[in-house]
Amino acid sequence: MPVTLHSISSVFLCSLLLLSPLPALAQPRNGQSVVLPTTERVERTYGFLETHPTATITAPGVLEVRYRTTTPTAPGQLYIGINSLDEELNYPRFRDSVRSESAALSQDHTLQIKFDSLLKKMANTPYEPRICWRVEVYLPEKNSSRFVEGRVYFNPQTLGPTPNILFGPTVEQLTETTALIAFELDSVQASTVQLTDSLGRALAPTNGMPNKKHEIRLRDLVPGQTYTYSINAGGTQTRSYSFTTPHRAKPFQFAAMVDSREGVGGGMQNFFGVNAFSLYTLGSDAYYRGADFIVFAGDLINGYTTSVADFEMQLNSFRLIMEPLHSRIPIYESMGNHEALIDTWKSESRGGISLDKQGEESAEAAFARAFVNPLNGPENEGSGTPTYKENVYFFDHGNARFFMLNNNYWWSSNPHQYGGNLEGYMLPTQIAWLREQVTLADADPAITHLFFAAQEPIFPNGGHTGDAMWYNGGDTNRDGAVDASDINIVENRNELWEIVSGSPKTAAFITGDEHAYSRTLIEPTTPVGHKRKPDGTEAVFLYPVMHVTSGGAGAPWYDVELDLPWTPSLKAHSTQPHYAFFKVDGGTVELEVYSQTGQRIDSVLIKQSDRPLVERRAGG
Repeated sequence: MPVTLHSISSVFLCSLLLLSPLPALAQPRNGQSVVLPTTERVERTYGFLETHPTATITAPGVLEVRYRTTTPTAPGQLYIGINSLDEELNYPRFRDSVRSESAALSQDHTLQIKFDSLLKKMANTPYEPRICWRVEVYLPEKNSSRFVEGRVYFNPQTLGPTPNILFGPTVEQLTETTALIAFELDSVQASTVQLTDSLGRALAPTNGMPNKKHEIRLRDLVPGQTYTYSINAGGTQTRSYSFTTPHRAKPFQFAAMVDSREGVGGGMQNFFGVNAFSLYTLGSDAYYRGADFIVFAGDLINGYTTSVADFEMQLNSFRLIMEPLHSRIPIYESMGNHEALIDTWKSESRGGISLDKQGEESAEAAFARAFVNPLNGPENEGSGTPTYKENVYFFDHGNARFFMLNNNYWWSSNPHQYGGNLEGYMLPTQIAWLREQVTLADADPAITHLFFAAQEPIFPNGGHTGDAMWYNGGDTNRDGAVDASDINIVENRNELWEIVSGSPKTAAFITGDEHAYSRTLIEPTTPVGHKRKPDGTEAVFLYPVMHVTSGGAGAPWYDVELDLPWTPSLKAHSTQPHYAFFKVDGGTVELEVYSQTGQRIDSVLIKQSDRPLVERRAGG
């Protein structure tokens, strides 16, 4: 039976980099081309499905779901439900179920259920012609159940099949005058976005060319207006959704979340690589609190898999769970250390040797296929390195610019010996791009605030002080000494922070990786260890910046550590599942933090453009 990541503890999942001490190497290979190990390969997967299930309507009123498990299992249970049109956030809910009477173990399974009786239970309530389905499979080797789900549209007149929208629609890259509507079909179809303005006037439809994946840009929108839209794809008509365009002169607010990979507790906490329970609760609370968009800075899924299909199915779990929100507000995603699609070889270390896959199988390429983010990021780091497209980029909202960064690019478990890149390290092309873009933003009078987001904390406070951008002061190979055999991670951190803190417009740096909330004020005089840069000169941290770790979107929580150089500057910490909620009004930025129960954990004013950053408790 193949080795699976679920057979390894969650602590180890966060620590694949913990290798046996290496002999001193004068010149670590970090950032250089990969040298493939010669030992035996190891396969690692989530250990549930080999491919995503197919769900089809095989006869009027009959839904069939087929799936193949990685190991023989008993037939699963199929749940189905339908959404009423008065549900603004149309999360799946279930009303009927079926399971096979057979208990025979097999890898190939087919489940059928009639859904016409489900519709009769909603005879007097307007509903969406879309069946939500979920399969629960008991895995003997895990002694627990796992879940996968999807949606199937049907013809409301015949109850027969119609072109199915597998995913979406989602609102992407929203500006004052444009919006991108994205969705995916099960077949090549022409499509139309039908739009109504805030006065209820139907606007001219926007058509898409025949395709399976559609990205249709709406133009000539009015700033600060709410629009209603629906999709017609090959005759399949969706329900109505809405979005609101930003307005540069108006206040806005956004949520920041990180680390939604699986938690502990079974059920919805362990939903094919994602903590669905936390995402449902946190996302809904942020939406109804008025978030205009969500910044999601990595560790969306468990990852650390050698299977492209497995990686894509985990990302799809995240996408489907966030879809009810994403159809109404943009979500901007970036990569974390768990967005790892790898090749792995045996070694004497616990985790083996793991390297980012190459080419179109790299984690970065698969991430770009799954999401629809801006394409304004840097070029890659050179021949043979993965893309930065859609995992490093910037976007504007109102009077602010947001930089989504990747300090988990081209991951290698042992870059000292095999090349690739150290977890937490930002390579030169990304650094140079960021420096140039911050300079341009500083010169743009329309931009008042800068926000930065990357998954690995720049100044960790608990759970990842042995890696991130610190490695206990720079001991990247963990041999107990900081010397020439180590990669210059602290120097790399200093170069990054000099760029971030060098702008008077910077409001906050948002991170995760540590599954907790922490708020640390990094001032020019804050002790941070040495401040040397890679070229040997001293970094200058010019302006105070709030470092906000918001790693509470569902992963197992971490405690705080209190022996770091910047510990006296740690202003707040909580282990509760949470999201950070930023309010931007002109030159003012306020931060509130809410748990998944709705409790306010923290509240503080973090920036005013006409005075230095201040510390003011706002209660809570």
